[in-house]
Amino acid sequence: MADPVGAVMRAGVDRLVRGGLRGIWLRETLPAGPFVWAANHHSWWDPFVAFAVLARLRRPACLLMRADNLTRYAFARRLGVFAASEPRTGLRHLDEGRVLILFPEAELRTPGATGPLAAGAAWYALRTGVPLQAVAVRVAMRGHQAPEAYASTATVDLGDTGHLTEATRRLRSTLDARLAELDAELNETDARCAPAGFRLVVRGKRSWDERLTGEKR
Repeated sequence: MADPVGAVMRAGVDRLVRGGLRGIWLRETLPAGPFVWAANHHSWWDPFVAFAVLARLRRPACLLMRADNLTRYAFARRLGVFAASEPRTGLRHLDEGRVLILFPEAELRTPGATGPLAAGAAWYALRTGVPLQAVAVRVAMRGHQAPEAYASTATVDLGDTGHLTEATRRLRSTLDARLAELDAELNETDARCAPAGFRLVVRGKRSWDERLTGEKR
């Protein structure tokens, strides 16, 4: 049965993103069906970016959160958020066809390379056989009034490994490579333009000069 309160909350997340960011740009195609969205966590915006992108692409989503945080924000369960101590809930959501959003650093960190990763993302991917998608995300103030979010994704090649430690190592390697590439591109690209290959998936707040001149994005 549809949850009207959850629907209102999801619409609120979309409004928050569109009102606070200039937009969200995505590179690469996401896997069809359920998968694990394993992203770095270097910005307050990260979970909202994930939910907004997946909602715009009509992909049902859920998010794993630390139990202590979920106790503080219990209302987030209406959005499909569950505690890290509830692995069966995550397995059920993947079986239902949802995308599972995870931040394996398990805490908000300073922008840069990833910190040590928890094994949860790899565990869910190995346990269910769904793709493990490394998602490098940067939220940056560039050449416009509002910050912009960029997400660069890559499917982690798990090959025939069934080992949690090796799968997590490959995730970190893939994620760090994408982050380094994204940082370099943002530094080298005209600050008023998106790096090559990114498409705008969530249109947000235009700068006042864009509004005055009618500049298109």
